[in-house]
Amino acid sequence: MKLRELIKDKKILLENIDIKGLSEDSRSVKKGYIFFLKGCKNNSSNYIKEAINKGAKLIVYSKNNQDVTYKFKKKCFFYLVEDVESYMSLMARKFYKNNNSAKIYGITGTNGKTSISNYIAQLYNLKKEKCGVIGTLGNGIYPKLSNKGLTTPNTIYINKKIQEFKKKGVNTLSIEVSSHGITQRRIENIVFNTTIFSNLSHDHMDYHKSMRKYFEAKLKLFNAYKSKKQVICIDDYYGKKINNIIKKNRNVVTVSKNNKNANIYAANIKYQENGTSFNINSKWGSYDVHTKLYGNFSITNILISIAAISETKKDFIFNIGMISKMKPLDGRMTKYFKKNYPITFVDFAHTPDAINKVLYSIKKHYPEKNIITIFGCGGNRDKEKRSIMGKIAEKFSNEIIITNDNPRDEKPKLIYSDIVKGIKNKKKCKMILNRTKAISRSVCKKNINKIVLILGKGHEEFQIIGKNKEKFNDGREVLKALKK
Repeated sequence: MKLRELIKDKKILLENIDIKGLSEDSRSVKKGYIFFLKGCKNNSSNYIKEAINKGAKLIVYSKNNQDVTYKFKKKCFFYLVEDVESYMSLMARKFYKNNNSAKIYGITGTNGKTSISNYIAQLYNLKKEKCGVIGTLGNGIYPKLSNKGLTTPNTIYINKKIQEFKKKGVNTLSIEVSSHGITQRRIENIVFNTTIFSNLSHDHMDYHKSMRKYFEAKLKLFNAYKSKKQVICIDDYYGKKINNIIKKNRNVVTVSKNNKNANIYAANIKYQENGTSFNINSKWGSYDVHTKLYGNFSITNILISIAAISETKKDFIFNIGMISKMKPLDGRMTKYFKKNYPITFVDFAHTPDAINKVLYSIKKHYPEKNIITIFGCGGNRDKEKRSIMGKIAEKFSNEIIITNDNPRDEKPKLIYSDIVKGIKNKKKCKMILNRTKAISRSVCKKNINKIVLILGKGHEEFQIIGKNKEKFNDGREVLKALKK
């Protein structure tokens, strides 16, 4: 694409330059790229130099960096804008020729984003339609996902993926929208068909500093971005609050596990050893369903997914019929079982609310069995939640094993100390910092009649200790233990 097609400005009109790509990261600039220099005063000279050396044709900058650009003016074209982030999002849409024709579902919430995003894709798949996915488990056309990175990548990447999906005949896309992605404006100028809220609970306090600011970040997806429909779960305080703020002016569909005032709600929930049975109620009727998925949160995620993609009674009835065929996601209540060994679940739960929901659900599914819970907390992250998670684990577990979960630069024993502050009965608790040993010593024949819950890492393929990123996966460790 020619530069003058991208930027309609008299200063640019004479520049017959081919633009090959866009980047906000000087390390990934290639020949013929536009580089967007964002608010980074301290190292901006280094970033400009690197971008020019790698072949950038134009550098877009703001007044914040005006002082350092003058010495590079002879080496590259520069373009001054008021807001680099906003301009970058507009350029990305233009460069990748996205005309808002894609049907995009944007999902936000502390927990459930990944499951809902992938359940939406599964349901489309079950009716023989393709759906793109961008999120925690990877990016691609479901079920072939790869390139795991940020939960919500930047606007250049998202627009590029939309174009790639369209070229393959895929016009439907579900995107996980994190609070970081919203506050850092990674989804700016993305036009959503449907925006979705699952829940909000204690997390990311190291970043947002307060629940108020965390909530305000999530709220932006609903009051700062246009969408044809909003699906809101009203099972927590924040869901009710969002609904009250937006319901007058928006097409809102409310969802609940038990609130009969919601547009779609569940009833008669039965937790079984082979999954969950419940009743779905809506304006289109009442239906009994069964799913192989475990946990009361799975019910919520299913209801939200169906509410998001059902536009007619025909859609709704078809989607209801597909619930029994829906599959669990990797690392989301993934069940492992072998004769003479304990039933084992691996789940990504790493927040107080998520751990509470997992433990509560397992107690419902297996009321007679003792529970061994294995978990840890990330280093250099929100410390407030550690003792809360310890307290919750003690409430439902018969045994607790505290282990490493990406300790990073923190001393693992200090993380352990923070967690056990919330545990009154210290006899229930032991420390096995080596996660492999924690799993192998629990998933063994002596625990045949127990449930082993391994929480925190889910699908993750690594363990971060110090500066090292070591290959590690909970599911693989469980399989190794079962082979023994």
